[in-house]
Amino acid sequence: MFNLVKPKTIRKRDEMNKTKGISLSVDMDTDKVQLKLRANAKHTEALADELDAIDNTWSCDCGSLDYSDHTYPSGSLVTRVCDMCKESYIIPNEELPTRLEGSD
Repeated sequence: MFNLVKPKTIRKRDEMNKTKGISLSVDMDTDKVQLKLRANAKHTEALADELDAIDNTWSCDCGSLDYSDHTYPSGSLVTRVCDMCKESYIIPNEELPTRLEGSD
């Protein structure tokens, strides 16, 4: 069976506005905090680049990650040949972005 819970008393809006706030003053040297935040940003960027590289890793339908690239004379297309099954793929020779637009 269900246990019904009695509703709590609802304060009127005027009562809520009358509550006093808490003031807090903090004195601290932020130089170390800034250095820590910069280190964090540097490592976060490196991690994002590494995760992008993993996402952009090419793999053959057979599951192999080993391949050889042969660029067309025009430079706009690449023939990628799987080293395991020797299947070839024609792919555009475009590098995928590694940064979000406007994140500079």
